[in-house]
Amino acid sequence: MCKDIIRDEMKSKRKALSHDFIEYASEKIKNTVLNSIKDAKCVMIYLSSFKEPDTFALFKELQNRGIKTVVPVSDTTTFTITPSLATNDDLVKGAYGIYEPKSVVPVSASDIDIALIPGIAFSKKGDRLGFGKGYYDRFLSEFRGTKIGICYDFQMLSDIPVSSHDVKMDYIITETRIYNDF
Repeated sequence: MCKDIIRDEMKSKRKALSHDFIEYASEKIKNTVLNSIKDAKCVMIYLSSFKEPDTFALFKELQNRGIKTVVPVSDTTTFTITPSLATNDDLVKGAYGIYEPKSVVPVSASDIDIALIPGIAFSKKGDRLGFGKGYYDRFLSEFRGTKIGICYDFQMLSDIPVSSHDVKMDYIITETRIYNDF
């Protein structure tokens, strides 16, 4: 199956999700992530949109635990991500309507222990399919920390098309389990 068909199918399935399901699944994912990253000092977390698993409660809880929180800021001219220090009261809608810090305070990728990564779909082999612009592919090619994909269980496919620049996840967390046997 080609990437565009998978993207269309997954977007359609996410669009049909109920608020109750998103809330239920997001709580399960949040708890699993928090139990999995106890030793982290600095975590990059995407701020959810488009009916992705809700990461805002996770973002707040990381801050409450004293973990340095970093949010990706998208540069739409270079299709790159700048990891930026973020707090809950410093967020505005940025590129593509996704929340990001009002004031960008860059953080080196080498200072980030764990990056929580969104995706349209993931494979049970650890592969990730994104929105198609390559923002995360560029970032992940240089990132040496732990890569954790976050998605709903229905976004886990046995196989997805991959390119040579695609970077595998170390773990993928859904509302039902942790995938790490790749």
